[in-house]
Amino acid sequence: MSNEIWIFAEHREQVLTPATSGLLGEARKLARDLNGKSCACLLGSKIRAFFSLLGDSGAEKIYFLDDEIFSDYSLDAYVHILEGLIGEYRPLVVIFDASTSGSELAARISWRMKLPCITEAKRIDVDGENLAISKSCYEDKVYQNVMFPPEKTVILTFLPADMDINENNVSGKGELVEAKPYYAMGRTRTRCFKFLKGDPKKISLEEADLIVAGGKGIGNDASILEDLADVLGASVGGTRPLVDEGILGFERQIGITGKSVSPRVLFVVGVSGAREFAAGTDRAKLTIAVNTDDNAPIFKNADLKVHGDLKEIVPALAKRLRQRKENNK
Repeated sequence: MSNEIWIFAEHREQVLTPATSGLLGEARKLARDLNGKSCACLLGSKIRAFFSLLGDSGAEKIYFLDDEIFSDYSLDAYVHILEGLIGEYRPLVVIFDASTSGSELAARISWRMKLPCITEAKRIDVDGENLAISKSCYEDKVYQNVMFPPEKTVILTFLPADMDINENNVSGKGELVEAKPYYAMGRTRTRCFKFLKGDPKKISLEEADLIVAGGKGIGNDASILEDLADVLGASVGGTRPLVDEGILGFERQIGITGKSVSPRVLFVVGVSGAREFAAGTDRAKLTIAVNTDDNAPIFKNADLKVHGDLKEIVPALAKRLRQRKENNK
């Protein structure tokens, strides 16, 4: 068993997913504690441009296979390659993003190789010689700790909001290891013809790239949020009071008792910014807040602060954005 900590580097449309650098941050921390190496596993076609990005994010070693066969994601093909790599190099941990593809890869590899698998882990620590992995249960109401001795490779998935994105400010060049062609074309039972993006109204808030979140200031009608979210292609979320009033479903709640989110842009409307809410949004890349109260706590954490009546500002903004989209068609 090696002391290598692997992450699976996902990419879409020739761009590494934002979660990849977060995964490498987790891998780097764990590798330091174990005196090991943080490594990335990269599969695809025309992926060599990603090498420097992965090295800058902390990958000390990059296992890769660059082949036209992988121009589109294939569960069967990826599983065959990863199974071969894990079996040969025996890393201590393999971490996947808890995305749709990451989750199905982790589960399939765990079953095929008879390896332990923890999904949506919150934290990984080292306790003596053992790995201590924490995950939530019962909608984050209870946390459980699972201990693993270093006997088998452990498969994990992490949600983007639970990754330490502050660990990624490094500059380096990872050692390159080209994978052997374990994959046999005839063993692939499925083929991907097209990817369809998930409906922002239905996808989990943890996976949302854009979020419009509301608080008590919007009143008892979520349509003002939904209209702006519709034109932005964003998901809708909100504070606990909106959920308690039945204006939004519980799966849309953001905060300590709801979801922790890490969108590229978070648009916050009519939210005071209490600690309970702020704790679930501190990993948003850009926060834009609209509020009538100049002293609202939300303004302390916002990158762009808009002071004014949300019922005037938000509809006007949605209208202007819609007009620009129409003009650009």
